[in-house]
Amino acid sequence: MGLKKSFGDKIYDLRMGLELTQEEFIARLSPPFSRTTLSYIENGISMPSAEFIKATCEAYNVSANWLLDINSTDAVPLTIKEKQLLDKYNELCAKNKQLVFNLLDALNYKIDKDEQKNPG
Repeated sequence: MGLKKSFGDKIYDLRMGLELTQEEFIARLSPPFSRTTLSYIENGISMPSAEFIKATCEAYNVSANWLLDINSTDAVPLTIKEKQLLDKYNELCAKNKQLVFNLLDALNYKIDKDEQKNPG
């Protein structure tokens, strides 16, 4: 797959993962870009400028390496709900963070036990 198409797919996947329209996606970029520019990039018609790459990385907290497919081990960007959950978690004090961690461990343990009893 060519770099233009690969980059376009990453931008499209990022936008869809965040459940944004093209207009909403470009509204968060600074400096501003046109919806046509975004459409051309997503469809692999044109390669983005360095300015577009930088603006996207800053607005959506993704690495240029991930966008350019330089290091395939970079994490996939979080969805809006995942970011909201992480924000709420980060607002907790250390004691409550540990409680959440313990709750998740207990929940995973229960799910594992239930799946062992009722496979499939």
